[in-house]
Amino acid sequence: MSDLIVGLDIGTSNVRCLIGEVTVNAQTLEKEFQITGVGVAQSTGLRNGTIVNIESTSQAIKRAIEDAELMSGNQVYTVYTQINGCQVVTQDSHGAVAVVQKDPNSNTREISEEDKERVLESATAVPLSVDRTLISHVVQNYTVNETAVVKDPINMIGVRLEASVHLITASSTPLQNIYRCIQRAGFDTAEIQLNTLVAAQAATTKDERDVGSILIDMGGGSTDAIAFWDDAPICTASVNYGGDIITKDIAIVCGISFEAAERIKCLSGCAWEPILENYEPVMIPGVGGDSPKERSRNDICRIIQPRVLEIFSMLREKIIQNLGENARKMKGNIILVGGGAKLPGVMECAQMIFEPPHIHISNFSGINALPTEYRSPEFATALGLVVSNLDKHNKSASIPEIVEEEKGKGFFSSISGWFKELF
Repeated sequence: MSDLIVGLDIGTSNVRCLIGEVTVNAQTLEKEFQITGVGVAQSTGLRNGTIVNIESTSQAIKRAIEDAELMSGNQVYTVYTQINGCQVVTQDSHGAVAVVQKDPNSNTREISEEDKERVLESATAVPLSVDRTLISHVVQNYTVNETAVVKDPINMIGVRLEASVHLITASSTPLQNIYRCIQRAGFDTAEIQLNTLVAAQAATTKDERDVGSILIDMGGGSTDAIAFWDDAPICTASVNYGGDIITKDIAIVCGISFEAAERIKCLSGCAWEPILENYEPVMIPGVGGDSPKERSRNDICRIIQPRVLEIFSMLREKIIQNLGENARKMKGNIILVGGGAKLPGVMECAQMIFEPPHIHISNFSGINALPTEYRSPEFATALGLVVSNLDKHNKSASIPEIVEEEKGKGFFSSISGWFKELF
């Protein structure tokens, strides 16, 4: 017996698809999870993370999923996908309700699931403009009787229940374009989620999210960030610059095509000159019959480094602006994901701009289900789409439970059992 969870990351440079398969051992009835299919297709229909060509994007989606199907040996019908931070606006909201007295013969009021649902309805009932859609909300904490701040109030005694939530809204037009592209490719969309939010579920630990850390997704068309504190998101930020602008800089300065500049960036690029040695030569292809020219790797780095520092500086300003008073809580790690995180020297650039106590590039070392050859930061969003929906998918499928869900552990508690049991 098996069931599939498919994560589809529609990026500016590439479309990536991961197929996660949950199987149940017929003899032991124990669950097993692994990534069985991986597909990658070059993307040409997006600009700065926004779909600008429906047909090109649909074809890239189709190629990526078909490649993943071929590797997995399973047929895909429905996918979970993402939207990046450039089209997303987040805000904090607050709701409050009176706890319903369940037993008329008792003076105590015990908080139930119904009370939780009502307070969340209150917190998410915010007016939105006609061009925006609420795609998800994340509970930050609950307050009982205006004093006790908890992660889960179930079975507590109180007369007033409040909820603080983080709302994630997206522009309606990009959302419809995503649905349309996936439909034209021949598949259904289960849900659209924020890229950095799902990436964090694969690339960060609870300790990192507790102490106040920032995940930065370095994509081709944009660089997105999400800040966590007390195991809940408190801020998102995005700038419309990513790896593609670095490639364009190389192309302009060296007078070569975008494709040639991309190859040079990937093979010889570096974002931090002090780590280079001996002025390694880099061959610049000739254009229009001209002979190739030789430049040093340091010359290429002097093109890349200022742009990376600029992107991080812009992102830091937006994060500080969006955090407001919460900026003082950011004392944890910087975690880098996305294709741009593979560029040598990006950690040094991030260290210079953000000055965190620790910075690292995620390689998902705690998730054994991902094949070693794909344990790379550009798969963070696709992997996050799979693992973040394991628990949700499990509840909708007729599969026996492995572990009881832990209550009151914060935002990521819904998948904590899966991580402990499967990874």
